[in-house]
Amino acid sequence: MTDLHADLLGADPRTLTFHIDEPQISEDGQKVELPFRVTGPSDEVSFVETVTLPSIDDPRPVDDAFRALTRLLALAAGTSYYKAFVPSVISVASGLNPAERVFLAEVVTGGLAEFAYRNDLPDALFPTIEAPELAAPPSAPAVAPTHDRALVAVGGGKDSIVTLEAVRRVADVRLFSVNSYEPITRTAEASGLPIDTARRSIDPLLFALNDAGAHNGHVPVTAINSIIACLTALRGGQDTVVFANEASSSYGNLQWHGVEVNHQWSKGIGYEELLRSQVSPYGVDYVSFLRPLTELAIIRRFASLGYLDVFTSCNRAFHLEESRRRNWCGECPKCAFVFLMLSPFVPQTQMDSIFGKDLFADELLRPLFLDLLAIGDGHKPFECVGEPSECRAAYTLLQDHPDWSAHPFVVDPELKVAVVSPAEVEALFSFSDEHFLTGELEKAARAVL
Repeated sequence: MTDLHADLLGADPRTLTFHIDEPQISEDGQKVELPFRVTGPSDEVSFVETVTLPSIDDPRPVDDAFRALTRLLALAAGTSYYKAFVPSVISVASGLNPAERVFLAEVVTGGLAEFAYRNDLPDALFPTIEAPELAAPPSAPAVAPTHDRALVAVGGGKDSIVTLEAVRRVADVRLFSVNSYEPITRTAEASGLPIDTARRSIDPLLFALNDAGAHNGHVPVTAINSIIACLTALRGGQDTVVFANEASSSYGNLQWHGVEVNHQWSKGIGYEELLRSQVSPYGVDYVSFLRPLTELAIIRRFASLGYLDVFTSCNRAFHLEESRRRNWCGECPKCAFVFLMLSPFVPQTQMDSIFGKDLFADELLRPLFLDLLAIGDGHKPFECVGEPSECRAAYTLLQDHPDWSAHPFVVDPELKVAVVSPAEVEALFSFSDEHFLTGELEKAARAVL
């Protein structure tokens, strides 16, 4: 690590500026380079992130719409580099139109709220944005999307599996992922659907800076991946991008400095609406298929689809170091959450086979289960897990389950406060009005119930 980097890392953030420079696009549009810089009184450090879109036989030529979405991608991806120094100013010398300015401010505040909370950096959420004012983007197209050809994001988990199986009934589906991991490959192979894989390469200098003491933490990855998916769809002639974000992703973890901290912010309905407003003028319909549905309803359907042997929701399966990857770690909030939610719908012997052990019997996981059930002074874990009401409904269903009703975890007197009424359980199998689905996609989502 050079003195230059050390000087910047030790600098007062009020003396630093984060620059989002203009993306560089290859002639065929497959490769996009995103340049960023951090400048101080006399020093500068530069980054270049590279995004390589899937190979397509007859790609749409690079046009104003494609360039507009690459600019949007730069705004979202820049959070990974901004957070290392948290400069007080973000500069976009090429300018921002009003919608882009709002998008950048929202992505920083909502997408980095957990990072700022964990690092106690409230000022990181409200940088000054310096950029010339550009003209407003075009209005939304008059022709509504057909949804006939859909790009469906898949991550190897239960939500994307329920989504792909439902959407394939009403549309010509291609799967999509950013980078490739074994759970994604297994899911694609089990589905028999083609998959388009984009590559996102973070500048290695960022990792070196993290090792040297730069700020690090959670960034809105789904915000970044969803824009990459929209670029892929635009280039490949699909008018619909489908993600599998569900109702509970809009439920935050806690309030801090007047901001709702939500680990799943870029999966929530607020970000969905924000991105839709940005991409719809260019003919791309971005929707969250499971938005009207609860985790409980989704996992009930998932249990019947025949993917129990291939899916995973554990982040350990996606570890950057291949040697440290595991299908289920059996230690994290996501493992505890999925075990709790799936247990009412899958025999105990099969649950033990999937996870390698009975997670309810692991005393080390008890604090996680208490937080999931909202028992005590904790809060919803910083992970992609559901709301306490959903967890309590699953726990309630275990009370009369032949495999679980006598289990010490289920009969534990301390946990009985989590048992809810039959009406409260039944309410979680309803279809919410909060969604952006239309036509055949809405019908397909209703059929999940």
